[in-house]
Amino acid sequence: MSKICLLCACLLFLAGLSTPASSQVEIGQRSHRHALVIGNSAYRYAPSLGNGVNDANAIARVLEEMGFEVTLGLDADASTFRELIGKFRRNLQPGDVSLFYYAGHGLQANGENYLLPVDAALQRPADLALEAERLQDIISAMTAEENTAIVLLDACRDNPFVKQLNGQSQSRGLAIGKGLGALDAGRGVFIGFATQPGNVALDGAANHSPFADSLVKRMKTPSIDIEILMRRVRLDVMNATSGRQVPWSNSSLVEPGFSFNPDAASNQSPSALHEPDINTATELEFWRSIKDTSDVSMYRAYLAAFPNGAFIQIAKSRIAKFEAPAPPRKKILPKKVSRRPQASLPINKPSANRSAETTAPAKPEAVGRCRDGNKEQCRQNCREGRKRACRKLQQLGG
Repeated sequence: MSKICLLCACLLFLAGLSTPASSQVEIGQRSHRHALVIGNSAYRYAPSLGNGVNDANAIARVLEEMGFEVTLGLDADASTFRELIGKFRRNLQPGDVSLFYYAGHGLQANGENYLLPVDAALQRPADLALEAERLQDIISAMTAEENTAIVLLDACRDNPFVKQLNGQSQSRGLAIGKGLGALDAGRGVFIGFATQPGNVALDGAANHSPFADSLVKRMKTPSIDIEILMRRVRLDVMNATSGRQVPWSNSSLVEPGFSFNPDAASNQSPSALHEPDINTATELEFWRSIKDTSDVSMYRAYLAAFPNGAFIQIAKSRIAKFEAPAPPRKKILPKKVSRRPQASLPINKPSANRSAETTAPAKPEAVGRCRDGNKEQCRQNCREGRKRACRKLQQLGG
């Protein structure tokens, strides 16, 4: 009897040890899941967004398939926006997973990010506090119970209010920026942006934005951690936008992480469970498309999409090479002219007789009469008293 009691005590002790580990998995993977999905398109005081509502509907459908209790808001004005956030917050219990997805207009001001209801009419910077929703307040509401929080923001569209507010913010020291600013993730929070901080995302020419389109396709992947999923989304968006848009994420999730579809692993074949992080052929194709470029942003995009890629060292070295300052150009000094006399080539000088023959015409030989230039004849005739002969002699210099 004592042995049976001892055995039961041991079993209870082991069960107590195993409970925390299993509950940790429950928190990360199978706990109650709540999602607030808001998509705004029909802005009243700004150009409408074609895909905000479409994106929210598509994301909500997939989340419901993944076991989320979804609260959906479409074209939410300020009062509806706040009501949805309050209801979302009240439904959360300790250990729940909370997810917030937003598609619509957003902007940053002095380092704070704001999401805009459809009736926002921002005329001056002070209107932000009254008519926009501060993103940090939403995240604080999601994490009040120390829940795992997933935030997905497709709110970096080109915002028509930025120029309007910038004109009035200069005198008040308020910096208005396009897109959304960088945001630190608190403990247990994952934040995914449709593009880099301070950049503008595309609304998309089809039925969905590039970011939402990739999320809808990737969220059903069995047992894939969200950080791996985000890298695949990043690659999809980069390919769809020719590298103009690069999704960005910030995470402080701890083990066991988070997966949208954790329970599907049991129905998968062993080969599917060990699917590689990123397809090698896709990486190779991407590298071949940029390997001859001098555009540093393309190598940075490769490092973002393939942090464990085969060419990361080459990419880093090329970034360092192209960003290095160019060496100063050497001044080209004019060549110094030598003052030493140059050796002259020998010149064949003509002989004196030949020079005389070539340079001075030969005088006709003075023979004959005085008038023909015969000095001797002129002298003789002058001695004889011939005046004409004397004048001729003078002319001849004799």
